[in-house]
Amino acid sequence: MLFSPEQDELKAQIETVILRDSEDFFDEPEDLAVLRNAIRIACEFFDFLKRTDGTPELSEAEYMAGTIRSGIDNFYAMAQWGRILTGLELRKGFAQNMLSTLIEIKKMYDSIFQQLTLSTSSAKGVGLLLSLVQIMLLFMTAYFPSFLSFSGSETSS
Repeated sequence: MLFSPEQDELKAQIETVILRDSEDFFDEPEDLAVLRNAIRIACEFFDFLKRTDGTPELSEAEYMAGTIRSGIDNFYAMAQWGRILTGLELRKGFAQNMLSTLIEIKKMYDSIFQQLTLSTSSAKGVGLLLSLVQIMLLFMTAYFPSFLSFSGSETSS
């Protein structure tokens, strides 16, 4: 994954949004590291989607899925924070329409990413980042191996 000054600016902008009125919520170095890692992965995925026109190369998609997977513990920590932040209401389950194509993922991710960069509330910023995480996890599942066919004998071993 290539890193650019633009990506560094986006990471700094998102961090500023989330830390703006967070008081001492991210004072612990471990918490700040979790936040920064989640922001880094969100920005890398944003860049990946911007560079992808049509179906991504399998190796690039698998690399991105692995990058997302590497942040899974951070994402769960953020979900815990989301439950305790004042004013933040989170949703779970299949209440929304699930994104089913890369085009839909790109559109929704871009829309939420733009909202995040313009947010004026730390809690809302965390919530929007969690929405980006959900989309990244959905992408990751598309590149998780699943059954396609079987050409061997049907005898059990």
